Amino acid sequence: METSWGPEFVTDPTAEAEVPVDDATDEDEDVTQPLAVAAPAAEPDRATMTRALRELEAAKLRVERDAKRVQDEMRQKLVLQLLPVLDNLDRTITVAHQSREAPAVVEGARLVRRQIAAVLEGYGVSRIEARGKAFNPAIHEAVSLVAVDDPRHDRLVIDQLEAGYTMGDRLLRPAKVVVGRARVH
Repeated sequence: METSWGPEFVTDPTAEAEVPVDDATDEDEDVTQPLAVAAPAAEPDRATMTRALRELEAAKLRVERDAKRVQDEMRQKLVLQLLPVLDNLDRTITVAHQSREAPAVVEGARLVRRQIAAVLEGYGVSRIEARGKAFNPAIHEAVSLVAVDDPRHDRLVIDQLEAGYTMGDRLLRPAKVVVGRARVH
């Protein structure tokens, strides 16, 4: 198979490559002499190097901060997916305990619930205990109001329908609560 590459290419495999030869000989040069040092203008000055180092360190901090943010977002996403599982375990335990059937199963469910809660605590997740506390709209979601006779129970959380959770200082989910409202006499 023969390929035509044009007149500038040699097709003879035995042909030798032509290398241009410099008329000056290397004998005139002293090879024991060190190479000439580059001119000082070619060297980067100290200020330029310092600025480049600061920019590199700033970029490194940005990358680390962004990686931590992504890691925190992924952790939060996982925790938010696990919270309904924990809620369902709580409901199962409550119903099974009330029916007084299969106490061993109830105890097993409690152990699983504690294990999941311990894993979440390891990630900095805390449960918001709202019952009996003053209503705080920043961490509580009022589902309903209930009239109470005692004015000391006004704006207090009477019941917690669904637990709320925080992760560090960030609210993951507010607690769904029933709030007491004093009757006006």
